[in-house]
Amino acid sequence: MLLVDDRENPKVVNKLLMRMGKEKVKVCRLQAADYILGECGVEAKEINDLYRSIMGFGRTRTIVAQLRDLQEEFENPMLVVYGTQLKPYIPGGRPNARQIQMEMARMRKVIQQFKTTFYQRFPKIKYMEVTTMDDFTEWLVVNHTQQGMALHKHSPHLNKAVVTAELDPRVAVLTTVKGITPKMAEGLLENFGSIPKLLRARTTQKQIMAVTGIGRKRARGILDLRNNYPE
Repeated sequence: MLLVDDRENPKVVNKLLMRMGKEKVKVCRLQAADYILGECGVEAKEINDLYRSIMGFGRTRTIVAQLRDLQEEFENPMLVVYGTQLKPYIPGGRPNARQIQMEMARMRKVIQQFKTTFYQRFPKIKYMEVTTMDDFTEWLVVNHTQQGMALHKHSPHLNKAVVTAELDPRVAVLTTVKGITPKMAEGLLENFGSIPKLLRARTTQKQIMAVTGIGRKRARGILDLRNNYPE
Protein backbone atom coordinates (compact mmCIF):
# COMPACT_ATOMS: atom_id res chain seq x y z
CA MET A 1 0.00 0.00 0.00
CA LEU A 2 1.28 3.44 -0.97
CA LEU A 3 0.24 6.12 1.52
CA VAL A 4 -0.15 9.63 0.10
CA ASP A 5 -0.67 12.84 2.03
CA ASP A 6 -4.01 14.47 1.17
CA ARG A 7 -2.28 17.84 0.65
CA GLU A 8 0.00 16.51 -2.08
CA ASN A 9 0.03 17.69 -5.70
CA PRO A 10 -3.36 16.51 -7.08
CA LYS A 11 -1.82 15.87 -10.51
CA VAL A 12 0.57 13.33 -9.01
CA VAL A 13 -2.17 11.78 -6.88
CA ASN A 14 -4.52 11.40 -9.85
CA LYS A 15 -1.80 9.81 -11.97
CA LEU A 16 -1.03 7.33 -9.16
CA LEU A 17 -4.70 6.41 -8.77
CA MET A 18 -5.03 5.88 -12.52
CA ARG A 19 -1.86 3.76 -12.71
CA MET A 20 -2.20 1.74 -9.50
CA GLY A 21 -5.88 1.79 -8.57
CA LYS A 22 -7.58 2.77 -5.32
CA GLU A 23 -6.82 -0.59 -3.74
CA LYS A 24 -3.07 0.18 -3.79
CA VAL A 25 -3.13 3.91 -2.99
CA LYS A 26 -4.46 5.37 0.25
CA VAL A 27 -4.85 9.14 0.44
CA CYS A 28 -4.86 10.38 4.03
CA ARG A 29 -3.35 13.04 6.32
CA LEU A 30 0.30 12.26 7.06
CA GLN A 31 2.11 13.99 9.91
CA ALA A 32 5.53 13.64 8.28
CA ALA A 33 6.38 12.84 4.63
CA ASP A 34 4.28 13.20 1.50
CA TYR A 35 4.48 9.50 0.59
CA ILE A 36 5.16 6.37 2.61
CA LEU A 37 6.47 3.22 0.95
CA GLY A 38 7.11 0.51 3.50
CA GLU A 39 9.69 1.89 5.94
CA CYS A 40 10.56 4.80 3.68
CA GLY A 41 9.13 8.29 4.09
CA VAL A 42 9.40 10.48 1.00
CA GLU A 43 9.24 14.26 1.07
CA ALA A 44 8.58 15.42 -2.50
CA LYS A 45 9.19 18.91 -3.86
CA GLU A 46 8.69 20.35 -7.31
CA ILE A 47 11.78 22.51 -7.86
CA ASN A 48 9.92 25.82 -7.53
CA ASP A 49 8.14 24.53 -4.44
CA LEU A 50 11.56 23.61 -3.03
CA TYR A 51 12.71 27.19 -3.52
CA ARG A 52 9.60 28.59 -1.82
CA SER A 53 10.04 26.11 1.04
CA ILE A 54 13.66 27.12 1.55
CA MET A 55 12.68 30.79 1.62
CA GLY A 56 9.60 30.17 3.77
CA PHE A 57 7.26 32.04 1.41
CA GLY A 58 3.66 31.69 2.57
CA ARG A 59 4.44 28.77 4.85
CA THR A 60 4.27 28.05 8.54
CA ARG A 61 7.02 25.40 8.27
CA THR A 62 10.16 25.56 6.17
CA ILE A 63 11.84 22.67 4.39
CA VAL A 64 14.32 22.41 7.27
CA ALA A 65 11.53 21.72 9.77
CA GLN A 66 9.93 19.21 7.41
CA LEU A 67 13.19 17.34 6.92
CA ARG A 68 13.92 17.23 10.63
CA ASP A 69 10.58 15.52 11.20
CA LEU A 70 11.23 13.18 8.28
CA GLN A 71 14.63 12.20 9.65
CA GLU A 72 13.20 11.50 13.11
CA GLU A 73 10.12 9.55 12.01
CA PHE A 74 11.46 7.18 9.34
CA GLU A 75 14.12 4.53 9.14
CA ASN A 76 14.67 5.34 5.46
CA PRO A 77 13.88 9.02 4.83
CA MET A 78 14.24 10.52 1.37
CA LEU A 79 13.88 13.90 -0.32
CA VAL A 80 12.87 13.81 -3.98
CA VAL A 81 13.01 16.96 -6.10
CA TYR A 82 11.30 16.85 -9.48
CA GLY A 83 11.30 19.29 -12.37
CA THR A 84 14.05 21.48 -13.81
CA GLN A 85 12.25 24.61 -15.07
CA LEU A 86 12.50 27.53 -12.66
CA LYS A 87 9.56 29.96 -12.74
CA PRO A 88 10.57 33.24 -11.14
CA TYR A 89 7.90 35.45 -9.60
CA ILE A 90 8.64 39.16 -9.73
CA PRO A 91 5.93 41.40 -8.24
CA GLY A 92 5.14 44.85 -9.54
CA GLY A 93 4.25 44.54 -13.18
CA ARG A 94 5.71 42.76 -16.18
CA PRO A 95 9.44 42.06 -15.68
CA ASN A 96 11.94 42.45 -18.50
CA ALA A 97 14.33 39.72 -19.65
CA ARG A 98 17.20 40.99 -17.48
CA GLN A 99 15.05 40.98 -14.34
CA ILE A 100 13.92 37.44 -15.07
CA GLN A 101 17.51 36.26 -15.62
CA MET A 102 18.66 37.89 -12.39
CA GLU A 103 15.82 36.33 -10.39
CA MET A 104 16.48 32.90 -11.89
CA ALA A 105 20.17 33.22 -11.01
CA ARG A 106 19.19 34.09 -7.45
CA MET A 107 16.85 31.09 -7.28
CA ARG A 108 19.58 28.76 -8.55
CA LYS A 109 22.01 30.12 -5.97
CA VAL A 110 19.53 29.59 -3.11
CA ILE A 111 18.85 26.01 -4.21
CA GLN A 112 22.57 25.31 -4.64
CA GLN A 113 23.30 26.62 -1.16
CA PHE A 114 20.62 24.32 0.22
CA LYS A 115 22.03 21.32 -1.63
CA THR A 116 25.58 22.16 -0.61
CA THR A 117 24.77 21.92 3.10
CA PHE A 118 22.11 19.21 2.79
CA TYR A 119 24.32 16.20 3.46
CA GLN A 120 25.93 17.83 6.48
CA ARG A 121 22.60 18.88 8.03
CA PHE A 122 20.62 15.73 7.18
CA PRO A 123 23.10 12.83 6.93
CA LYS A 124 20.36 10.20 7.24
CA ILE A 125 18.23 11.47 4.35
CA LYS A 126 18.86 10.29 0.80
CA TYR A 127 18.58 12.97 -1.88
CA MET A 128 17.16 12.30 -5.32
CA GLU A 129 16.41 14.43 -8.38
CA VAL A 130 14.18 13.45 -11.29
CA THR A 131 13.58 15.39 -14.46
CA THR A 132 9.79 15.58 -14.60
CA MET A 133 6.66 14.97 -12.56
CA ASP A 134 5.90 11.96 -14.77
CA ASP A 135 9.32 10.49 -13.97
CA PHE A 136 8.61 10.92 -10.26
CA THR A 137 5.19 9.29 -10.59
CA GLU A 138 6.71 6.39 -12.48
CA TRP A 139 9.36 5.96 -9.81
CA LEU A 140 6.65 5.73 -7.14
CA VAL A 141 4.72 3.17 -9.18
CA VAL A 142 7.81 1.02 -9.74
CA ASN A 143 8.83 1.14 -6.09
CA HIS A 144 5.53 1.01 -4.23
CA THR A 145 5.87 -2.65 -3.28
CA GLN A 146 9.41 -2.33 -1.98
CA GLN A 147 10.15 -2.47 1.75
CA GLY A 148 12.91 0.13 1.56
CA MET A 149 14.20 2.16 -1.31
CA ALA A 150 16.01 -0.13 -3.73
CA LEU A 151 15.61 1.77 -6.99
CA HIS A 152 14.65 -0.41 -9.97
CA LYS A 153 17.30 0.90 -12.29
CA HIS A 154 16.51 -1.63 -15.00
CA SER A 155 12.79 -0.96 -15.30
CA PRO A 156 12.00 -0.68 -19.03
CA HIS A 157 9.46 2.04 -18.26
CA LEU A 158 11.71 4.27 -16.21
CA ASN A 159 13.33 7.22 -17.94
CA LYS A 160 17.12 7.08 -17.62
CA ALA A 161 17.03 10.57 -16.13
CA VAL A 162 15.35 9.16 -13.03
CA VAL A 163 18.43 7.16 -12.15
CA THR A 164 20.43 10.36 -11.59
CA ALA A 165 19.71 10.28 -8.21
CA GLU A 166 20.25 7.55 -6.09
CA LEU A 167 23.57 9.34 -6.01
CA ASP A 168 25.74 9.78 -3.00
CA PRO A 169 24.33 13.12 -1.73
CA ARG A 170 27.87 14.52 -1.82
CA VAL A 171 27.98 13.76 -5.54
CA ALA A 172 24.65 15.56 -5.96
CA VAL A 173 26.18 18.60 -4.25
CA LEU A 174 29.32 18.68 -6.40
CA THR A 175 27.43 18.20 -9.66
CA THR A 176 25.61 21.48 -9.02
CA VAL A 177 28.84 23.08 -10.23
CA LYS A 178 28.65 23.70 -13.97
CA GLY A 179 30.58 21.09 -15.93
CA ILE A 180 31.12 18.66 -13.04
CA THR A 181 29.86 15.18 -13.90
CA PRO A 182 29.09 12.43 -11.36
CA LYS A 183 32.30 10.68 -12.40
CA MET A 184 34.35 13.84 -11.75
CA ALA A 185 32.58 14.33 -8.40
CA GLU A 186 33.44 10.76 -7.42
CA GLY A 187 37.06 11.44 -8.39
CA LEU A 188 37.13 14.52 -6.18
CA LEU A 189 35.71 12.60 -3.23
CA GLU A 190 38.17 9.77 -3.78
CA ASN A 191 41.08 12.23 -3.81
CA PHE A 192 39.99 14.45 -0.93
CA GLY A 193 37.78 12.15 1.15
CA SER A 194 34.94 14.58 1.87
CA ILE A 195 33.47 17.92 0.83
CA PRO A 196 34.82 19.77 3.90
CA LYS A 197 38.34 18.52 3.14
CA LEU A 198 37.94 19.46 -0.53
CA LEU A 199 36.85 22.99 0.35
CA ARG A 200 39.24 23.72 3.18
CA ALA A 201 41.29 26.89 2.81
CA ARG A 202 44.57 25.18 1.96
CA THR A 203 43.17 23.23 -1.00
CA THR A 204 44.56 24.76 -4.18
CA GLN A 205 43.15 25.03 -7.68
CA LYS A 206 46.10 22.96 -8.93
CA GLN A 207 45.22 20.09 -6.56
CA ILE A 208 41.63 20.06 -7.81
CA MET A 209 42.82 20.10 -11.43
CA ALA A 210 44.73 16.88 -10.73
CA VAL A 211 41.38 15.05 -10.96
CA THR A 212 40.74 13.76 -14.47
CA GLY A 213 38.54 16.05 -16.55
CA ILE A 214 38.76 19.11 -14.31
CA GLY A 215 40.35 22.22 -15.79
CA ARG A 216 40.74 25.76 -14.47
CA LYS A 217 37.12 26.83 -14.99
CA ARG A 218 35.66 23.78 -13.26
CA ALA A 219 38.21 24.01 -10.45
CA ARG A 220 37.24 27.65 -9.85
CA GLY A 221 33.60 26.59 -9.75
CA ILE A 222 34.41 24.02 -7.08
CA LEU A 223 36.31 26.57 -5.01
CA ASP A 224 33.37 28.98 -5.28
CA LEU A 225 31.41 26.52 -3.12
CA ARG A 226 33.48 27.77 -0.19
CA ASN A 227 31.13 30.75 -0.03
CA ASN A 228 28.23 28.43 0.82
CA TYR A 229 29.77 25.53 2.69
CA PRO A 230 30.84 26.05 6.31
CA GLU A 231 34.28 24.83 7.37
